[in-house]
Amino acid sequence: MKYLKVPFFCILLGAMLGGMTVGAWAQAETSTEISGFYQGYRKFDYMVGIEEADIRGAIMRGGGFSVAQNLATWFALWTEFSFSESIEGPAFKVRVINNLQGLRYQTRQYGPFRFYGKGGVGFANFNIDAGSVSGGETKISFGYGGGVQIWAADYLGFYVDASHLIMGLPNLTNLPDRENWDSGLAFKTGLAIRF
Repeated sequence: MKYLKVPFFCILLGAMLGGMTVGAWAQAETSTEISGFYQGYRKFDYMVGIEEADIRGAIMRGGGFSVAQNLATWFALWTEFSFSESIEGPAFKVRVINNLQGLRYQTRQYGPFRFYGKGGVGFANFNIDAGSVSGGETKISFGYGGGVQIWAADYLGFYVDASHLIMGLPNLTNLPDRENWDSGLAFKTGLAIRF
């Protein structure tokens, strides 16, 4: 019976998203946003179960891009990709590509300002180099957060964003005391184009 929980949850989530999308699509004000951003991710911990090899409290910097389809003044579907620089630990180095897609609820625009909250699900791809051996693995990731957009014109804006990210971590050692998940804060600032 426990194997039916995940498919049921996915079907239920799909039905909710579909219902909300159909309701929002009926709105007259639709637009598309494309943005590029710089991101800092705080407190990246990758504990493999061997204390001398663990990465603790690292700051990942990088950038990325996102696309949002505003289906109504209060609702958008969005997706984003972020790419990190290499983080070096004592025994290995890791690079992360993170993707999230989900829902964004937003206020009407008050002068140049629009506030929003968002949540999504996606994947985190880890590229790991340990000496002469290289490999990669993809895990699930979740994120939620919010921010503010400042539109200098109808088509050009800036934004700041803070998100809480949770990423599954690859199993390098098979040790019982390794960390399975990383949880940290991502701060973004970027430029958006709306059309």
